[in-house]
Amino acid sequence: MRQLKLGIVGMESNYVIGLMNYINADKRNPFFAMAFSTEERLENYLKEHTLDALLYEESMMPVIVGLPEGKNICTIKLAEQAPDKMEKEAIYRYLSVEEILKRVLRIIKAEEAEGKWELFATYAVISPIGRSGKTRLAKSICLMDEVRGGLYIGMEAYGERKQETSETVMDKTCGMSELAYLIRIQSGQIFEYLDKSVVVEGGISMIASPEVYLDIRELNRSDVSWFIKKLIAYGRYTTIVFDIDGSVLGDITILGEFDHVFVPVLDGGYAEEKVAAFQRLLEKQELQKVVMRMQQVVVPDHAYDSAEMMQLAGRLVGI
Repeated sequence: MRQLKLGIVGMESNYVIGLMNYINADKRNPFFAMAFSTEERLENYLKEHTLDALLYEESMMPVIVGLPEGKNICTIKLAEQAPDKMEKEAIYRYLSVEEILKRVLRIIKAEEAEGKWELFATYAVISPIGRSGKTRLAKSICLMDEVRGGLYIGMEAYGERKQETSETVMDKTCGMSELAYLIRIQSGQIFEYLDKSVVVEGGISMIASPEVYLDIRELNRSDVSWFIKKLIAYGRYTTIVFDIDGSVLGDITILGEFDHVFVPVLDGGYAEEKVAAFQRLLEKQELQKVVMRMQQVVVPDHAYDSAEMMQLAGRLVGI
């Protein structure tokens, strides 16, 4: 379940701070909440950041009118009285927190996506340390899907450059190098190129990593969000696994778009320090809910299709 950033603005500090703390303490919900007690603090935050939704007390209506354009923030009133059925973007503030969040999801139309995630699942396998087994783990997760099959998407620093022959020139496959541009411009040709991009190797449907990581470093969170929605609409794969080298991410907040994040680790002080530093980086980028939900994994030194790896992947995906 992807992380959604939820702002709460109101002058009643005990209420907005208490609501924020309750939301953030529960890792089962997708929201990372931030409380703002004044219009000025909200304005300063929005100069460099954005929110998926903003809950506001009725007294703060002038703040909502003055929100900057282009941020696409869903605004929802916390009403003192139970709102009329015609007032669709308002929630009675004295409901339980769980009910408030359900209604927020409904208002921002996330429930449609939630229904899809029951069938489709997205995974990011990423590690700040080398030789951790992340690629083998990503491929094992793909093999576990027996519904429509898994799709492996390579986002490693460098992909394999294939030799072109007279036979392959006429039937050239694409990889993330070519797809990255189409994703960046949100091209309507994405389905046509997906058909050209997927190859089957070792029983796994795969999109190759870019030949040079700079081809995908320009992708941001909204680009990846759009791509994931298109993959779901494509409908051929129910498990979508991104094998990510951290160095290729120009925007680390991309990790907030995934259902699950697995971090392969190694034993040892140096490796543990790097993983801890990685977690601090995520927290600085307001990805606390991702940090709470991500799982560190020690990957055994076995082939991705071995019994040991399949058992590990099965435990991780709940099979």
